[in-house]
Amino acid sequence: MSADDSAPPRLPARAASVVALGLVATILTVAARSEDVPTVGRTGRRLELVELIRAEERRTADLEQRVAELSSHVDGYQEAGVTGTKAAARLQRRIDRIMVPAGMTGLTGPGLAVTLDDSALDEAPEGDLNNLVIHEQDLQAVINALWAGGAEAMDVNGQRILATTAIRCAGNTLLLHGSVYSPPYVIRAIGDDVALQAALDRDPVVASFRVAARQYQLGFSEVSDRSLSLPAYVGPPTVDVAEPASGQRS
Repeated sequence: MSADDSAPPRLPARAASVVALGLVATILTVAARSEDVPTVGRTGRRLELVELIRAEERRTADLEQRVAELSSHVDGYQEAGVTGTKAAARLQRRIDRIMVPAGMTGLTGPGLAVTLDDSALDEAPEGDLNNLVIHEQDLQAVINALWAGGAEAMDVNGQRILATTAIRCAGNTLLLHGSVYSPPYVIRAIGDDVALQAALDRDPVVASFRVAARQYQLGFSEVSDRSLSLPAYVGPPTVDVAEPASGQRS
């Protein structure tokens, strides 16, 4: 298996220092502007002013601690300038490892290609034409079995499958990442073809589909391939942001 390579970026130590110092100034400015002074009534004004001063002292101490922490980060960035290339290279290697399972880079390698197709029959034995077409649960069963068999990457009709990909059918067409596909559906999985085939053979849902395929003459075939080439996922991220559930703190 091979992944697309890119040269590791150099760590911009001076830029990082400027950004960090700017963040310190922003924190102090926002804190000074956003804190509302408590409403002070006429009664007990002196006592309330004392409490206000104490609260401001505590807030100032907290901000000073934040400034010290950020200043420490600035020093760290400045010191990292000496070994910036090594740090950037380590970071790039971590990014590369994440890019592969995230589907953001093309891959080549051995694996298995599984094809599912609608029946050539004009009439269903029981009269239900739904038995003559491939459904999303059929595709999902094969995809799940291939993941369980150790597939490193997968695509369907040239569309890279991610962990967040939803398999949805409308009639006898497949909706995938905003595009519409008609059968036959070709699922390609990179991995150990023997292990992938064994995973298909032992999966009970796939076994049920095999029975239906014979009964209704649906297309179902598996072919080993020593040189599959899967494209990278090209599209917007399917998850934009994660937030704490309502009423919970992060």
